[in-house]
Amino acid sequence: MNIRPFDFSEADYEAYATVRRKAHPESPLDLAGLQHLDRTRAPSDVLARFVVEQAGEAVGVLEYATPYYDPKPGVLEVVYYLHPHHQALEGPLWQFLQGRIAPHQPQELQATVREDWPQYRFLTTQGFVEVERRWVSVLDLAHFDPSALARPLPPGITIQPLSALPWQEEAFQRDLYALEIELLGDVPTAEPITPWPFEVWQERSLKDPNLLPEGFFVALEGAHLVGVSMLFKSHRPQTLQTGLTGVRKSHRRQGLALALKLRAAEFAQAYGARYIRTSNHQSNRPMLAINEALGFVKEPATVLLRLSPVPQKPGPLGSQ
Repeated sequence: MNIRPFDFSEADYEAYATVRRKAHPESPLDLAGLQHLDRTRAPSDVLARFVVEQAGEAVGVLEYATPYYDPKPGVLEVVYYLHPHHQALEGPLWQFLQGRIAPHQPQELQATVREDWPQYRFLTTQGFVEVERRWVSVLDLAHFDPSALARPLPPGITIQPLSALPWQEEAFQRDLYALEIELLGDVPTAEPITPWPFEVWQERSLKDPNLLPEGFFVALEGAHLVGVSMLFKSHRPQTLQTGLTGVRKSHRRQGLALALKLRAAEFAQAYGARYIRTSNHQSNRPMLAINEALGFVKEPATVLLRLSPVPQKPGPLGSQ
């Protein structure tokens, strides 16, 4: 076994994608998304990634890093994928990661895995505990009929795609940013979300290679932004990915969130997509209820695991 640093070349990104595809064929890597994430990390972020090889073939990828979406002092996120024929390497590779992480002296490690992945079993045996779960759900548009759920919009409300709005102008971007920050404050999470600064949001969100302005819908009352439902391009065939969907508190309970989701689904059908994927926190019953009414079907849950306090010294080789 050889463990070497990831060199951020196209060849190593392709090796990463191959390992992920073999480890989890139901969840292939968004390669363009990963490269965008790597390019837009903060200079202060920790990021260490390694390729695991046997007989010159990449059979695993390891990583520890500052959490990209919600960084907090003293917290590192661990990620690893292994070829299914090499799961026996989990113990030695975990010891390797512990040794590399130790000099950073984190107070907490976290990992996000599906409940049916081997990583869930292994990490929980290392002392990680579950702190929250989300469900990815999929809507098959071949069997979707919006007519039964369609309702008139509330008076004075319109829904426009981002492409029809001045989204490249800073004044509009600041309004959209303020709306997203307000809505994120109501998203159920184990801990409150720390918003990105405006300039970071511009770089990471508006330059996302999967941004689809014509599939990103904004609800307006006059010129006032009151809700959003976003669709993004996906690396999965015939699929669009849902981002944030939400409505300001002042405009809830009027059917606007459902109207936004319907508009997005109708767009996806016209776009030629077969599937829409979305993700919802287990406690977000209002949005789960909307998705269930639309016909979304849940996949196995995605779970956030946490280890705290972090052992300062690795245990015996391969200890479980």
